[in-house]
This record gives sequence, structure tokens and C-alpha cells, in this order.
Amino acid sequence: MRYRARTSFFTLTISAVSFLHVVVSEPVQYCKYGAKTNQIDFCMGMLMHHNVSTTSHDLYLTMSVTRPGSMSLGWTALGLGEIMEGALMFIVYGDPVSTEPPIVSVRKSIGHKQPILVTREDMNGADLRVIRADWHPSSSSPDSAVAMVSLVCYSCHLWPGTEVSVLSKSQPWMWAWNSKQDIPVYTYGVHLDMHAHHAGAGGWGNFYVDMPSSVNNWYNAPSFPPIRPGIYSLGVSETPGTASVYGVAWLKYNPTLYLHGIAMGAAFLLLFPIGVIAMRSGGAKAFKYHWILQIVASCFTGVGFVLGLLLGHKVDTIHQVLGISLVTCVSIQNILGWRHHIVFLRIRRRTWPSHSHMWLGRLVMVVGWINFLTGLVLQEHFSLLIILMGCFVSLEAVGLAAWLWWIKIKANRAGKSHTDERKNDDAEYFALGEEDDDQDNVSLSLEHPEVEEVKPMIWKSERA
Repeated sequence: MRYRARTSFFTLTISAVSFLHVVVSEPVQYCKYGAKTNQIDFCMGMLMHHNVSTTSHDLYLTMSVTRPGSMSLGWTALGLGEIMEGALMFIVYGDPVSTEPPIVSVRKSIGHKQPILVTREDMNGADLRVIRADWHPSSSSPDSAVAMVSLVCYSCHLWPGTEVSVLSKSQPWMWAWNSKQDIPVYTYGVHLDMHAHHAGAGGWGNFYVDMPSSVNNWYNAPSFPPIRPGIYSLGVSETPGTASVYGVAWLKYNPTLYLHGIAMGAAFLLLFPIGVIAMRSGGAKAFKYHWILQIVASCFTGVGFVLGLLLGHKVDTIHQVLGISLVTCVSIQNILGWRHHIVFLRIRRRTWPSHSHMWLGRLVMVVGWINFLTGLVLQEHFSLLIILMGCFVSLEAVGLAAWLWWIKIKANRAGKSHTDERKNDDAEYFALGEEDDDQDNVSLSLEHPEVEEVKPMIWKSERA
């Protein structure tokens, strides 16, 4: 009798703990109530259900889209992902006053391009089904309509784009909308006009879901999560978790894309400018530092170029055109620099390869800075980040130009104070500067014999 009582107590305890786990795990919710201010107005409720038959987790999603005044213009989208590329998108549009239900178009995007319909092969073994899509009058505004959508993504972790993990404490999602497009015919594959470029209250934004908090472990399939009125956020944050803050999550999501940006940024924002500074510094090892930095920067550019080719199958943006042109110019500039070095050691004066190397280098720097910013715009990074990087590039350009101007003034002043037998401290070979310096720098420094371009020589003028 005592044994049975203990067994019953143990069973009751296990059942209570299991029930408590189910109670604690509840659907997450995220809403943006903007109908009264002519902004986006939607809600999403989501839960993850552990399917004992497949041992996978299925994603259950309820989505509501409010149309003020029952207007038919525009579209509203939710997507699993932080950016368009790799995201699984659910796009809702239609006419509330018609007899037709709203369209739920499931799409994907390769890069920042027009999203295309997802096929069964694209799902990579996952299965997505729209269970419900209909219009309802709004309970808060009689003249408004609400599109109610319910869908389920079975084994959603198999989606080959954005990683969908039930263990993620910061699963990235995105939303976007367009409030002005007049769609003449409502089809699943209709061409969609672009959303506004402003993040947050504008045309798009991100939010991050605590997936473990939404897990449902009932044996049977659950009901779709309800939309609870008045709740803005439950189990959701508008800022990424710790992993994303420290740069791990975004790099893991699309390493090719971000390594491309890192390589190009390191080349044009860091290595090439330092190489210019090394050239004009006038130190004993200035030339050595210059060519080493130029080679390393060129290697970073080449790696970034190859990664960029892997991202797109065709060239159809100004960013890609400028990138290909930059790589070509960098290669030509390296050849011109080498040719300048060979010729200068023989005749001790600048020729057309010298000036071509100088002017092409200036052009490469400016276009490289511009193209770095176009890459940020193309990938729809936050406006604040683009503005900050634009300010950084501008300050770097102004600072580098001011420093070179100061070096030139300093060299001119030093040149005027020396006699004809002076020793040139600036090792003029390093300064592929202006043409009016040519006649001013025919004497060579004997203070740095280890630099090959300043070896002692007997000039014709000295023999005379």
C-alpha cells in the first residue's frame, strides 16, 4: 500500500512538471499598431510544436494585417531572416471589399532583388501549407478590414536559407510593407514594387524571437496561436541577442556576404590609405612598407572580388560594375607601379607609368570608398550605419588629403632652405607627387644607403 502511494505520488509529480512546462511555454507575439498614423499595422503569433512522428519541430504562425478604410493598395510581408537574401517570406495583399480571400504569396530572394515564388524543391524537405486566409472587419475600427492568415511550416529547420533553430534565443525575423502599390490583378507571382528604404517606422524592420520559449510539447498538433489584443511584444525583442551583438550570428548566417564586405572594407578603408601614408612618410623603409601594404591590400581585394562573384550569378547593379572595374584598375595600377620602379632605378626620373600609377591610385581610392557605401545600401543596412560609414569615409578622405598637402608644403619649405649640395631627406622616389617637384629633387639622400633608390651616384652636373 505504501509502495503504491509512493508510485502514485511520483507519477503525479512527473505529470505536474510536464504540465507546468507546457503552461510556461506559450506562443510568442509581436505587433506594430500603426493604422491610426498611416503606418504598418500587423500582428504575428508563433509557436514551435515538437512533432513526435518526425522528431522535428513545426512552426505554427498566425498573422493579422489591418487595412485602414479597407483599402486595397500595397502589401505586407513577414520573413524568417534578417535580410532579404535567404529569408522565407510570407507576403499578404488583396482587396478587402472583393469576394476573394487575401493572397498569401510565399517567396524567397537571391540578393536584394524581386522575390520569387518558393517551389517544393526550394523547401529542401520542409513543407509549408497555408491553412487559412480570409478578411474580417476590424473590432477596433468598423471601416477597416483585417486579413487573418494561418500557416504551418513542417520541419522548418530544413529550410536551406536562414537557419531556423528551435534553440535560438534570438531568431531573426523581418517585416516590410508597401502602402502605395496599386495591384491590377491579384496573383501569387505578381510583381511587387519596392518597400520604402527607411528602417523602423518606414518600410522595413527586424525583430528577434526567443524560440525556446515558444516550444509546445503536446502529443497532438496544437491549435494556431491566437492574436492577443493590446500586446506589443511577448518573447520578442527588437534588438539582437548577445551572439548577434558580438558579430557571430550574422557572420554564421551568410559568411560569404559578410566576408566579402570585410575584405573590401579592410582593403579600401585601411590598407590602401596606410600604404599611401607609408609612401609619403619619407622614412628609410617607406618604399618597403608601401609595396608590402599594396600587395596585401590587393590580395584582400582579390578575395573580396571572388566572394562577390559567388554571391550573384549575373551583373545587374552599379555596385557590381564598379567592383569589377576596381579589380581591373588595381591590377593595372600594380603593373604600373612595378614598371615605374624599374624605369626609375635606370633613369632616375618619373615617366608616364609613374604619373599613371599616381592618378589611377587616386581614382581607385575614391571609387573604392563610394562602392563600399553602395554595398551597404544594396544590402539594406540600417540608415544610421550607412550615415556613420559615410561620415567615416569623408573624414578619412579629407584627413588623408590634408596630411599629403601638409607633407608637400613641408618638403617645399625644406627644399628652399638647402644649398645645391644639400641632402634630400624625403627620398623623392617615394613621392609620386606633382610635376613641379621633378627638377627640385635631382640630388639623392646618402643618409639611408639601405634603400636601393637612394644609392650614391655621380651626376653629370656634379662632374661639370
